[in-house]
Amino acid sequence: MAAREPVRFWILATLMAAFCALLPVPAWILEHFYSRQFFPALQGVVTAGSNAVPFAVLDAIIGLVVLLGLYRLLRLTFVARERGLLAACSEAARRAVRLAAVLIALFFVLWGFNYRRMPLETSIAGAGGEPPGVERLTVAFDDANALAGRLRRTVQAGAGLAFEDVSTSLGDPMAAALAQLGRAPLRVPSRPKHSVFVQPFFARAGFDGMINPLALETIVHRDLLPFERPFVLAHEWAHLAGHADEAEASAVGWLACMKGGPEFAYSASLYLIMQTQAMMPAGARQKALERLHPGVREDLLAIATRLESGDPRVQEAAERVYHEYLRANRVADGTASYSRALNLILSKAFHDALRAYR
Repeated sequence: MAAREPVRFWILATLMAAFCALLPVPAWILEHFYSRQFFPALQGVVTAGSNAVPFAVLDAIIGLVVLLGLYRLLRLTFVARERGLLAACSEAARRAVRLAAVLIALFFVLWGFNYRRMPLETSIAGAGGEPPGVERLTVAFDDANALAGRLRRTVQAGAGLAFEDVSTSLGDPMAAALAQLGRAPLRVPSRPKHSVFVQPFFARAGFDGMINPLALETIVHRDLLPFERPFVLAHEWAHLAGHADEAEASAVGWLACMKGGPEFAYSASLYLIMQTQAMMPAGARQKALERLHPGVREDLLAIATRLESGDPRVQEAAERVYHEYLRANRVADGTASYSRALNLILSKAFHDALRAYR
């Protein structure tokens, strides 16, 4: 006979998760006490710990959850035999609720409260308002295209930066970008890691990377092209620095790359070219693409080819799920928030970094 195992603290865990998710704390309080004081100190400790592990902690978490699930499934079969199916289902539901509640509470404490901090737009002149018009998009496209064309020969002369090289060189530019924006520094940069379990999903869904919020580590797509790596890692490090909003992470990552070497600035320029042309009307887009530097066009086609290897159905489903996830975390425009990065990048504080790059 299987010994009875009471489901302890499941109500308390549920209340804690609800408290974290629903507590109406003003954004300025979270900005000052959580995002600028508590979180940076926590990030330094947690990321240092995950850096010490040679594999992705996310894989260990996924594996542990799967093993625990199989163990509990086996135990619940004994419960069903001894106390009936209804008792087994009741226990399974309480255990599932407790696990979900614990993960939700940890998510908010370790990283998720950053979704509710003061928006970066509030401290950057000219960063808010309506989406940029065709004229501003065209100017930014041409500036990025001109810089990318100048840098490509230098970038192509090397073999491209491995993720380890990107990680080694990104620290100072990221620190400079965060200092310029008046944001808390990244205490401990995260080693870029590849996930055994998540990599197939990245490949099929077209995702480039993510932050593991439970271990504050950076997970990146194994097959990213060399000229994609600097911007993707800078974007994820911006998340790691407390910029949960996708638009802010993209803008901060872009600015950090523009403060780095030619490989970094080239990667950021490719990102800006893709974003600006995507927001242009069809006619303006066609004219802009005709002005692309031939080498830059070749690299953009290589990125498009990599992305086309994914599964459109998985991509669509993943985008819907992520859209709802962002909305649940009070990002009202969901995945459309990516496009707001241009409002920041095209503001004077950011765009000057493009025009002044040497």
